[in-house]
Amino acid sequence: MPLKKNIILFLTDQWRWDTLNAPQHPAKLPNLQKFRQTATNYTHAFTTVPLCTPARGSLFTGKLPHQNGAMDNVQGRSFYPFGKLHPAQNTYLERLDAAGYDISFIGKWHLGDNTLTDRGIRDVALSDGGDLPLMATADVTFGADRKSPYYGTVTAGMPLDEARVDAAIARLDQHRKSDPPLCLVVSLHGPHFPHHVPEKYVQLYDDLPADFIPDNWCAQFSETGKPAAQDAPYWPCQDTSGMTMKDWRRTAQHYWGFCSYIDDMFGRLCGAVTANGMDDSTVIAFTSDHGEMLGAHGWFDKGPFFYEEVMRIPLIIRTPGQPEATENKAFYSLRDLIPSLVDMAGAADILDASETARSYLRGQPDHVHYVYDAYQGRQFRFRGIRGPRYKYAWSPHDIAELYDLQTDGGERHNLAGTPAVAKIEADLKKRLFDWMQAEGDWLAGPGHHLPVGSYIDGRDRSEQHSHGSA
Repeated sequence: MPLKKNIILFLTDQWRWDTLNAPQHPAKLPNLQKFRQTATNYTHAFTTVPLCTPARGSLFTGKLPHQNGAMDNVQGRSFYPFGKLHPAQNTYLERLDAAGYDISFIGKWHLGDNTLTDRGIRDVALSDGGDLPLMATADVTFGADRKSPYYGTVTAGMPLDEARVDAAIARLDQHRKSDPPLCLVVSLHGPHFPHHVPEKYVQLYDDLPADFIPDNWCAQFSETGKPAAQDAPYWPCQDTSGMTMKDWRRTAQHYWGFCSYIDDMFGRLCGAVTANGMDDSTVIAFTSDHGEMLGAHGWFDKGPFFYEEVMRIPLIIRTPGQPEATENKAFYSLRDLIPSLVDMAGAADILDASETARSYLRGQPDHVHYVYDAYQGRQFRFRGIRGPRYKYAWSPHDIAELYDLQTDGGERHNLAGTPAVAKIEADLKKRLFDWMQAEGDWLAGPGHHLPVGSYIDGRDRSEQHSHGSA
């Protein structure tokens, strides 16, 4: 039987697809561009849900949020059970552990404090899955240029993500060829805000052009024909009314500087793989849990919507012995990433039939599905389908959205309900509901749904949620 390969998943948080794929993008990412020259670039990879905890729950269980219960972020303990992925939900990490893999999870878990160790995963360095609080930060010094919670220029000290990559490199140095296969997850906070970035990386973007702002930037909440879910901020940073063009510019510099900083770290990690003679025995993947708005539609961060800026994610995978760059344009979901890596590593025996069938090695789908359920205790029930040209989003308590991505790449004009696309909309809705029913999604059936933005505990949407940690 062939030996199973090592698996390294380098997981970032809130990394935009366009930084690596849009022509002439200003982001300076030499190590990732080099990595892509001997890897496969999955150009149509999408998150399952544009929110940290549900996206990660889907990634590590292969289930949708309504199937595993992790439908909201864990901060504020705003969803049951107790702000964590339920212990009954088995993860791929546990399955790989049981199959003989040596599991090492370094960094951001975001599925409940201490719950990786609760699951028997012992090597959890600098992780909230172990004994490090989710919102922990390193002791660093900031220069005068700082706008909290958006950005801050680090002038001294080592940010936590760099310590995490150092720990991952040390872990690779410890691995011997005679050891069991290694599954190493390196999960970073960045480039999620606050963008706390060493000064030299911010300075890489001092020459940003005057038109750095995205084409679909606008004053927040000024667009018409959009769902009611998009008419208010739900976290303090999402209120961009006080952002000047200078603020947006500095935010972009720090965001892309954060990406360049992580690019350097990724390059060091890949160098350690090579130095330890692991290139021919290791599957390496680079991706993100979701994207970042960065001014698109006037939004910062993310929100209850399916715009390309937050849905489309970078995904580059290198398999052992891959001789040159390839490109895969099929539509793939983050939900199916780990089964695909397991399949590529020769360990598909831990997967069930449906997981194997959804592996990236087994098909070339031409569409992908999206879900959204809640944010900080508020209900936002949305489901979506995205194909090569059209994107459709449906909600039981809000208006639908339909965008022609061929003529309206910025998703400014909602075509839902217009006669010209009635047949297209009906077809997309049927396909979406067929999928929902196949996935056991209760939203596909009749039922009562509380108004958009109302709280799961029954409070009206007008009440302000406490953003504390308890």
